[in-house]
Amino acid sequence: MAKTETYPGGYDKLMERAESRREPLDYAEGEALAPLDTDLAALCTTPTAASPRKAGGSSYAAKKHTLEQEFDGQPALLALHGLVISNLRKTDFPDHAPALFQRIWAEHGDFLIAHLPLRWLVSAITTFGDHGVNEAQRSIGRALMLMFAMIKLYEFERLYSGHRPDEVFSGAEKSNTALPLDSPTYALLGGGLDVAVLTRLWQDARQDAVVRPLAEHLLDAINTDPGTLFRRLRRMADHRRKRRALTNPNPIPVPRRIVETNPARLRWGVAATLNEDREQAICFAAHHLDLGADAVVLTADDPAHAPEELMHHPRISIVIADETVITEEQREKLTTRNARKLFYFNRARRNMRLDWIAMLDTDEFLTADQPVADRLASTSGDLAFLTLPVVEQFADAPHLFRPPADDYGLDANQRDDLYPVFGRYLPDLILGPAHPRIFVRGKIGKIRVGNYVVKHQRKAASNGAMAADLRIAHCHAPSFAKFQSALPRRLAEGYRQVQTDGIDVSSALESLDPNNENESIDAFFDEMCRARPDVLKALAAHDALYEINLDLARKIEKMSQEVITP
Repeated sequence: MAKTETYPGGYDKLMERAESRREPLDYAEGEALAPLDTDLAALCTTPTAASPRKAGGSSYAAKKHTLEQEFDGQPALLALHGLVISNLRKTDFPDHAPALFQRIWAEHGDFLIAHLPLRWLVSAITTFGDHGVNEAQRSIGRALMLMFAMIKLYEFERLYSGHRPDEVFSGAEKSNTALPLDSPTYALLGGGLDVAVLTRLWQDARQDAVVRPLAEHLLDAINTDPGTLFRRLRRMADHRRKRRALTNPNPIPVPRRIVETNPARLRWGVAATLNEDREQAICFAAHHLDLGADAVVLTADDPAHAPEELMHHPRISIVIADETVITEEQREKLTTRNARKLFYFNRARRNMRLDWIAMLDTDEFLTADQPVADRLASTSGDLAFLTLPVVEQFADAPHLFRPPADDYGLDANQRDDLYPVFGRYLPDLILGPAHPRIFVRGKIGKIRVGNYVVKHQRKAASNGAMAADLRIAHCHAPSFAKFQSALPRRLAEGYRQVQTDGIDVSSALESLDPNNENESIDAFFDEMCRARPDVLKALAAHDALYEINLDLARKIEKMSQEVITP
């Protein structure tokens, strides 16, 4: 069967058409592109003035006049940049044009990003693809040119569906036909093609210092625009998950006999896995004992992590993870500390037989607006667990905490102003995970608590509720010294577990000097962790600045008086 061509004549004909549009600009006598040693800084402050167009002039003069009209009154560097690109699009151009383009971007790239509309920035990245000085520039330039070209084509065609760019399809009219070119279908809930494409571009963008700011800006534009295919796919996936939760509820049966409604009889506790910071473990135990916990269960994956000071307190259980706790076979299967942490928590939940037990880390502190036992006793009997919102402590400001960014919503300009360098790596603008923590009924059988989820019959359980009045104060990086000392462990075991579309805090930290000789880690910490006045002001304006006094010294002293000496 003969194949019909979308473009009759094939690619040879297409090339003829493309080449016909690339005739070089002609220059009249006395006309020339600005020289390579042009004072570019002066052009940043000199306004463009549109001169009258002369009839019958050169194509160079016509293009120059068009650009002067477009950028009339704006910095003259913008018009020159456009004129250089216009030359470089042709089959021939002044010999110094590529070097002038490179110089403009090397010396004034940030200025252009701040002043040029997106279409000119796309033209610039396309020019890097054609005239880059190295493979890194040419590769990312060509890739992003193709990306933005395809976005324009498919988004234009989509307008004929009658749907706005930011409007997702319901899914009810989905055709079940095969995709063109024998492509396998995309999995809306589990598919990773979008992530693979974008993260590959993000990684490639970082290979050249000159093109990197432009490429990252364009990728950020794709990530923040509400009308792209990527955003629609994410929203469609979210809608499907919500529909499944509504149509396929998975409640955990809660027997009435285990629902304790008398605060005086209700017993609750917290469980955590210890790390090398034994002082932190002492603070964790003291805080929760003062809060009224009937049990604090601390599992030592490494016996050296167990604080001797806590061994003999009547409400503290120190569990050494020897072979009676976790067999060698189980340890071989649970290769990461995080996997073993879940194992230890579920074991503690079964063994302690508390009415309620929370899974936390030792740098996380439960806070409550009323006695915790009173709050838990009043929980509806059909709820199997509660989820606890988290706020993260600012460094060097022990009383000040911030919620995940999604909870208060800085706009894109505010984010860029407050977190200009590293903010893109932390969508929630906190170092630790933004997921609510789990507080579960301890006497329910046949469940498993996983990472920020409770599972029943191997599926996420549906009968939980957010407890906004029970908040987790996360003291993730209270000082630079603690942040730096914990960094190797967290890069290996912690930050790796908190990924957002492949771009996360570990991506930022691993690109920095691990020895901090160039103070790059200091720069990250200063931007993302410290209580800078402009950040505090913005959070206060969004009613998202929390003041919590943990008063740990008093609680530790109180706990020390309760220890029974053997």
